[in-house]
Amino acid sequence: MTPNFGLRSVRHKLFAGVLVTSLAALLVTGVAMLIYDLRSYHTAQVNDLTTQAELIGRASAAALQFDDRKFAADNLNLLKVRPKIRAAAIYNAKGGLFASYLRPGAQSEDLPALPDSEGVRVTGERLDLYRRIVGNNEILGTVYLRSDYEFYERLWNYLGIVLGVSVLALAVSMLLSGWLQASVTRPILEVTGVARHVVERRDFSLRAKKTTEDEIGYLVDAFNDMLAEIARQTEALKTSNQALERQIAERSEAERALRDSERRNRTLVDAITSVVWTADHQKAFTTTQPAWGAYTGQTEDEYRGAGWRRAFHAEDPDALESHWAEAATAKIPLECEARLWHAASSEYRFVSVRAAPVLGAKDEIVEWIGTVTDIDDRKRAEEEIRRLNAELEGRVRERTAQLEATNKELESFSYSVSHDLRAPLRAIDGYSQMLEEDYRDRLDDEGKRLLTVVRHESGKMGRLIDDLLAFSRLGRNPINAMAEIDMTALAKDVAQELLRDDTPDRVRLDVWRLPPAQGDKSLLRQVWMNLLGNALKYAGSRPRPEIFVTGEITNGEAVYRVADNGVGFDMKYAGKLFGVFQRLHSTEEFAGTGVGLAIVQRVVTRHGGSVRADGKVGEGATFTFTLPAGKHDG
Repeated sequence: MTPNFGLRSVRHKLFAGVLVTSLAALLVTGVAMLIYDLRSYHTAQVNDLTTQAELIGRASAAALQFDDRKFAADNLNLLKVRPKIRAAAIYNAKGGLFASYLRPGAQSEDLPALPDSEGVRVTGERLDLYRRIVGNNEILGTVYLRSDYEFYERLWNYLGIVLGVSVLALAVSMLLSGWLQASVTRPILEVTGVARHVVERRDFSLRAKKTTEDEIGYLVDAFNDMLAEIARQTEALKTSNQALERQIAERSEAERALRDSERRNRTLVDAITSVVWTADHQKAFTTTQPAWGAYTGQTEDEYRGAGWRRAFHAEDPDALESHWAEAATAKIPLECEARLWHAASSEYRFVSVRAAPVLGAKDEIVEWIGTVTDIDDRKRAEEEIRRLNAELEGRVRERTAQLEATNKELESFSYSVSHDLRAPLRAIDGYSQMLEEDYRDRLDDEGKRLLTVVRHESGKMGRLIDDLLAFSRLGRNPINAMAEIDMTALAKDVAQELLRDDTPDRVRLDVWRLPPAQGDKSLLRQVWMNLLGNALKYAGSRPRPEIFVTGEITNGEAVYRVADNGVGFDMKYAGKLFGVFQRLHSTEEFAGTGVGLAIVQRVVTRHGGSVRADGKVGEGATFTFTLPAGKHDG
């Protein structure tokens, strides 16, 4: 099933980034200019009316002193050249109307009956100004002006201009985004598509199409070479596994045949060669034993008394006698194996000798009743099975060595490819830095931002390569001498190191008493670093992050748990947590490369332990791993 990336796609991110950035810049610029213009318009209107009122006041001061209303009215009539002034008036010191002016079409209601305090009033679409007339340090009267205030008309006109410019700028941004997708993201999307099909179909014959001769083209070549090598190694592993499966099937068939043969032989021996005999308390044959004679070929005179012992192999009578003496002393049944002469085959055959004592009234042994069962075919079958097992174990060791060699080749190849990928990344980062330093003045803000994105993404891929190299080294480097480790001290040391950048009273990280373990201290330190770092990262968004580290000894193993109250996860995706580059959250939500838990699993597995994860969305997660326990549960 092909995943639907949506805005997680590089192409869509680039497209959305260009549009959103352009729109944000236009909106911020437009709003800023609109606010500035409206403020400037208001200030200009107020200053203009204030100046006009000042001039009228000075010109009318003498008219107020000499009560010359006509002169004051003539001064106000000069406002006809100012069409925006709707009404004007001069009031005397007592607040009485001294002279007035009304623009054609204006109403008498535009003139207040009494002057208000000095200042500016804005009411809807009009602007009122009151200005005191002062002469010889005394208030002679008040000038009143009412002007049209075209605030909303100016606002809507300006919004229309901003909208038009925004539409034009977005169209240009879409053209630029299309060019960037064609030249930058299309080769990356080609590699991504091939990688997704390889993962889904396990078809390593697919190849990415090379469209450029730059660093991305080199990356495509390296990716195709890696696919070719993986395909070759996969085919070799498949062939080896098929051969091993055939050998295991042959072994199973041989074991089944041997079991069938043993079952048939046992049935035949029980029916034909089982011998029932009786002896007195001194282990002597005193009666006729026809079954014994038929099996061993001894006559009655030969097996009477203790003569039956001569039918056993010369090396076995002493051991038989020792077992019989122990059974007689303890008055318990006898059971042992020995080699008995078989007349029909003229050879000694392995038999199972069983005898049970018959006790008298005084709890003494008065008689022995026993059987002899031929088990020679079973013994031979067991020997054949042991031989086949030894041979198969040798083949398994040989195949295991071949698989280990193949795995080492794959790890070496992965290390080599990851190491070679550094060169184009360094080139991308270096040239991007040179472009930023040498041509910074020629780039607009969007170009500078895109260069920053390129450098950030190249750094991110560098960290991915570093994690891949670290993961690959875990498979190549041998584990150092297994020593007993104080896991409590080790976990606390790692916790203190991780909490250096966090406020101690914000994060609660409790490390309880932990049992010691056997292992490589440096590798197990990396396990604690990754698990505690994960817990801090995914619980960091909580108002009060809480992390608890506990441990115990169970069935001879040291069990350790790291529990947090973070964002948790859906258990149906638990199997993906320990895969390389497998993430359940996007990098925008939580930083990381998806290799930390894979390293934890590899280290713990190489120490002979196991690791698992439990969690619930929104309720935190618990990671549990086991290790060989130390000698002292300190």
